[in-house]
Amino acid sequence: GNKKQLTVNIDPDILFPPNLCIFLSYIYDTVLSGNIKMSIISSICKTSRFFLITLALICLSPGRSPLAQEQQEVGVEKLLGPESQIVAVVNGENLNREQLSDLLIESFGDQGLDVLIRRTVIYQHANKLGITVNPEEVNERLKGLLDREISTLVKARGLENENQLKEELNAMGVNLDQLKETMSARLKRGMEVELLAEKIVETTITVTEEDLKQAYEQEYGEKIEASQIVVGTRKEAEDMLGKLQSGADFETLARNESIERLSAAAGGRMKPFGPTEGIFGPEVAHLEVGQISGIIKSEDGYHILKIESKREKNPKDFKEAVPELQKIVIRQKVKKRLGPWLASVLEQADVKKYPVTY
Repeated sequence: GNKKQLTVNIDPDILFPPNLCIFLSYIYDTVLSGNIKMSIISSICKTSRFFLITLALICLSPGRSPLAQEQQEVGVEKLLGPESQIVAVVNGENLNREQLSDLLIESFGDQGLDVLIRRTVIYQHANKLGITVNPEEVNERLKGLLDREISTLVKARGLENENQLKEELNAMGVNLDQLKETMSARLKRGMEVELLAEKIVETTITVTEEDLKQAYEQEYGEKIEASQIVVGTRKEAEDMLGKLQSGADFETLARNESIERLSAAAGGRMKPFGPTEGIFGPEVAHLEVGQISGIIKSEDGYHILKIESKREKNPKDFKEAVPELQKIVIRQKVKKRLGPWLASVLEQADVKKYPVTY
């Protein structure tokens, strides 16, 4: 019954939507292996951030239960009365919602409670400030998230478009449109909370002239688009550079060998950067498109970059760009401040946590 201090080490994936591309990539590989259900249950469910989407996928995976098919034929209300609450039938044995609830609390009770506490704190602050979000905002954000991640997955798989992905998944018994719809439904509440939190943090932000100038340079200045391979030691980097100089395919090595897995999933592609920006800009600004850099050391490891393209400075006038730049600066500052703000309000909240039992 004593007040318990909450951790301030916030993992935004627990509260907000995860990187669906990585998840969908894992699903794709798992379906190909023919072990979709057991792999997901044993591997992904252990990570709480994948929990809701996991439930969605299991519902859509091949070999659905007879009960699920029967529900479609005769209607859910005829099977799931207020007392029975059957969620599955296994060899004639009914499994009900209470059993499912017990299992989920046993496996994810503490994590689920932390999510509930965090969301409650955000809702309380939003109500206090009179901040709301409408369904259109939520749906627009969800659609953008799913479209971006699936587009990235299509590219990562070497496909030409989403239709090809649909065809491959259909052959495995997975309907992509239905999967997207179910994921949206499962993620909707989390997305609503995310938007509320962003709007709350936005009320604390001011935009300066210097902020706008920096954003102008980032958005309209000269940019280098590059791919990277990152390894852990200089010796590995030297070996990798030797392979590339001998004609090895950069994208293939990036996918298979790079330890920076986020860019590796996209064949090594990095976020565009300016010729004077950070560690990489000055090191590769002199290179032409298609050329490969030497070894560049950073705190993350040893990098080798390939120049994919160069973008010339946009002639758009600064004053003309200010309204758009303000939105960009606010978005960047919200992203930066969101975690610290949430940690702060949780520290200040009067929270009493009790053991989660089942």
